[in-house]
Amino acid sequence: MFDPAQLNEEYGIPVILKHSRRLNQLCSVAGVNPNFSPERIARLAEGNPEQLVQSPLIWECLTCGLCREVTDGRGDMARFIRAVRREALRRGIAGSDTHGGIMLTAQRIDALGKVQADRNAWIAGEEDLKVERRQGDTLYWVGAAPFLDSTFPDLGSTALESARAAIRLLNHLGIRPVVLEQERFSGHDLLWTGDREGFSSLAAMNMQAIRDSGAKTVIVSSPEDCHTLKMSYKELVGELGVEVLHLSEFLADRLSQLSFSEWPHRISYHDPCRLGRGLGVYDAPRKVLRGVPGLELVEMEHSREMARCCGTSCWINCTRYSKLMQVRRLQEAGATGAEALVTPCSQCVLHFRCATRAEAWTQVRMDVRDWTVFLAGVLQE
Repeated sequence: MFDPAQLNEEYGIPVILKHSRRLNQLCSVAGVNPNFSPERIARLAEGNPEQLVQSPLIWECLTCGLCREVTDGRGDMARFIRAVRREALRRGIAGSDTHGGIMLTAQRIDALGKVQADRNAWIAGEEDLKVERRQGDTLYWVGAAPFLDSTFPDLGSTALESARAAIRLLNHLGIRPVVLEQERFSGHDLLWTGDREGFSSLAAMNMQAIRDSGAKTVIVSSPEDCHTLKMSYKELVGELGVEVLHLSEFLADRLSQLSFSEWPHRISYHDPCRLGRGLGVYDAPRKVLRGVPGLELVEMEHSREMARCCGTSCWINCTRYSKLMQVRRLQEAGATGAEALVTPCSQCVLHFRCATRAEAWTQVRMDVRDWTVFLAGVLQE
């Protein structure tokens, strides 16, 4: 049952209002869209929740988690928006699907459980990748990589290249990970666009497949999938029963076993929202980067807890404001003097590269690289 008063209390909307001036200043969306602000959402939540359910504001929010950081965890706008979107979807109200809705549609079909895509076809012919197909102690979660590459070749998607790079890094450590034939979408995008039922269906199927593999550890490259498997499954479906680690955490703990070639260049690092603010993983990816001889890591003005979002999420509401946010982030990276911007999120890479089509791109030139692909490229075999 939709209870606005209970949601306001549970997710700290009064606290959001108390800190609204600072939140309005820091919010990436509010910085480019004069019609949006965390304060407007909070005021509607308290004064007219019915109007909020029907408002485009709930789909324009990036659910990036910054509000929670600013309020010391007392105001959780992201989860509040997630709950309101669920009610909106129940009433037939949804955000504007991007790219013809192909990514969300694929996930909805996957959630039905009637069709099983061949997710491991990309491994065929990759003799240098050593994986297990059914059981083992360590499982590598591939995620949406095969779909991203087949859907966005024109944008230079590196998702599958990133998955291959992750397996090479694990093989370098003597690990032959399980790659599930039964894996499905994690459910992240369905959950955060209001489809709790579709999410729960995907979660149940994935949890069973992981248990059947006998894995004790699941290693994930995608920040969104890592957050979903580690946090959302436990919160909304049940205990997965295995350790879930982002690849950067796994590698950081074994850095002494990795050998990298010298790379004497300056780079900057972009914190993905679900990895940083969502999971608190800030140091691990930086630690591994600093293990590359000659590499100089320089921070952007907004980094770690205060990092700006890449401009869009969940395959909804990609607008001209999204492009402005992406270009501003790239300009921020360029201001550091870095030669490249590195991030461990394939979707952030995709979004930033998409920004190269924006007219404002002429104001900045920045090489955007996938963190995993970069590291595998300087790995000494």
